[in-house]
Amino acid sequence: MILKILLKLKFLKKLNKKVASFIFTSIIYIDDLFLRLRIFILCAFLKKDNRIKKALIDLKKNGVAIIKNYYSENEIDRIKKECSSILDKIPLDKAKNFEYIEAASVNIDQKTVYLEKLGKSIKIKGLNFINSFFKKVAKKIELNLITLVYSLNINKPYILYNVTHDGNVTHPILKDYSKIQTNEAIAGEPHIDLFIHHLRCFVALNDITEENGATIYYNKSSNSKMLKTNYTNLFLKQFDYSIENTNPAYLNEKQLNELKINCPKMVLNCKKGDLAIIDLKTAHHGVVPKKGERHLLWFYY
Repeated sequence: MILKILLKLKFLKKLNKKVASFIFTSIIYIDDLFLRLRIFILCAFLKKDNRIKKALIDLKKNGVAIIKNYYSENEIDRIKKECSSILDKIPLDKAKNFEYIEAASVNIDQKTVYLEKLGKSIKIKGLNFINSFFKKVAKKIELNLITLVYSLNINKPYILYNVTHDGNVTHPILKDYSKIQTNEAIAGEPHIDLFIHHLRCFVALNDITEENGATIYYNKSSNSKMLKTNYTNLFLKQFDYSIENTNPAYLNEKQLNELKINCPKMVLNCKKGDLAIIDLKTAHHGVVPKKGERHLLWFYY
């Protein structure tokens, strides 16, 4: 909601760059301050062992939270069945003979979804437009309350199915048809996604470990002063200001080495049915599995 309001303020694109930089830095600070206030107020009314309280505190402190067993075994099996059904309906020519597919439109049951594919990693985007089942999956009171408090978000999520594998798959849509084999994953470089606090979540559809491609994140990086310039430059870029670093979302090797000192590299291990929640200010990246497959259902708010 905050980002949508900011994007409607057209005058922010017409300011002197130094003035804009000062205003954007101030907005980032105020956003952080009010987030702390919202969490403090809500947590004051929740019991110590409440998992909403724990998730909000973990998010603010570490930039990542996991709610264990958020979905039951039966719910996960139904989700996987629905995702497999969609995979089966994708025409092979949409996923074959391309080095990188950024956003190929695919018609499924007279509804449009979008395909992104890089080597051994694939995303099917817009599942919430396919049928009512996926909309219901995201209708959980706890998750809705967390996103409301953390991001002031009242909108339904954009839903994606993501599979990353080691190359040993049988489904033709998932196979790597690249002429040049790559070990890159989608979003495989260390990066931040946003300059203000906002959430993105995924449901683990199988056990996720470092071996089969768990997301890598840098603990507490959403609160790191080292990324202050990245946040401000990303804000400036969003409003079409010229900046020296054309890709402020990505961290270079020097930044990464310095960041690791206070924000250790962590593996986002999850069990089947867990819900992982990530603050988009957190530095993170995807990886290709050393062995096995990783199946995730993403909620983009």
